[in-house]
Amino acid sequence: MNPTLPTLLVVDDEPEVLRSVHDLLRLDYQVLTCRRGADALKVLESTEEIHVVMSDQRMPEMSGVELLHQARLIRPDATRLLFTAYADIRAVVDAINEGNIFRYIAKPWDPIELESVIRQAVDQHNLIVEKARLVDQLQLTNRQLVEANRLKAAFIEVASHELNTPVAVVLGMTELWKMSQGPNATPTEKGWVERIQGAGKRLAGTVERLLKLVRSGQFGHTLSLEPTVLEPLVREVVAGLHPYLEARGQSVTLVLDPELGIAQVDAAKFADILTNLLINAIKFTPDGGALRIAAGPHGPDQVRFEVADPGIGIEESDCPHLFEPFFTSFDTMHHSSGDYQFGKRGMGLGLCLVKTFVELHGGTIEVASALGEGSTFAFIIPRGVPAELVTSAPV
Repeated sequence: MNPTLPTLLVVDDEPEVLRSVHDLLRLDYQVLTCRRGADALKVLESTEEIHVVMSDQRMPEMSGVELLHQARLIRPDATRLLFTAYADIRAVVDAINEGNIFRYIAKPWDPIELESVIRQAVDQHNLIVEKARLVDQLQLTNRQLVEANRLKAAFIEVASHELNTPVAVVLGMTELWKMSQGPNATPTEKGWVERIQGAGKRLAGTVERLLKLVRSGQFGHTLSLEPTVLEPLVREVVAGLHPYLEARGQSVTLVLDPELGIAQVDAAKFADILTNLLINAIKFTPDGGALRIAAGPHGPDQVRFEVADPGIGIEESDCPHLFEPFFTSFDTMHHSSGDYQFGKRGMGLGLCLVKTFVELHGGTIEVASALGEGSTFAFIIPRGVPAELVTSAPV
């Protein structure tokens, strides 16, 4: 027997019929024959794969309908065919309605028609097997996703908990410094500590929001939108990064349209967008470079922001992947997140978060870059506020 050929089990109490079917189909199929229903059930219970079961209706001891009903229980993926020389239509109809048979064939059969029906039956078997395989694979994938989601939630819970401790220490120490050293500190020192404390509070707020999201499972509602005056927010971001700009001898030129006005944004996430873009500009611009942030209206109900630098630029082949998580053109196992020296790279998460936060606001982001000449990141977000409020911000 050729193990690569589909296997047919043919059951009939007439030896001539079995011989005829075997001789007709033996070149294209493995043909197993049985003269009794009981013998056929033993074959079905064996480990051998059966693609198609063909049975005569009128047999002693067990009818074809009864046999195929049992065959369905033993081998549900095997396609079942019934053939008979009698006008036993009621039994055939009942068998079809109960799902016990795929087709029936009247005796005497036409050889070409019989071969066509068997090909269809084998195809039906293959479809059933493939469907079962896909269902099993889907169920396995679902179980893996459930487990991955559980592990992710557990990891975030533990990581967030571990972050709370150092954040609390930082905030506590800054308060202690302000009480004990603040009265005698210079304005510059007070400014440093205020920025440290401000960053610590933002981190504490992020950890708190993360915990709430994990516990509630409401990952689709992550924005806290409020009408926000945009210019002070931009200036606050730049001020927060001033120590790093100063250390690198860099400057930031703000080109803010007087009609920039108000937009409906999540102030914390909007600040994260600008902060990440400006951090990248600082890192990839040589010392003494001049950076630029421009912002203004874009059409009647949108605002556009640009963060431009005269830095090293981006390889053209890298541009389509910039916003993918963990994308970076170097070995991420040797990252230096939090370092602002020239050319220092992180884990490849900053721009992914930028894109995510921009899209949460209903906006879009793009990049234009030339290697050795610098890069410009631009994003557009809807205002989301009535037109009469757009220019109502205090000057």
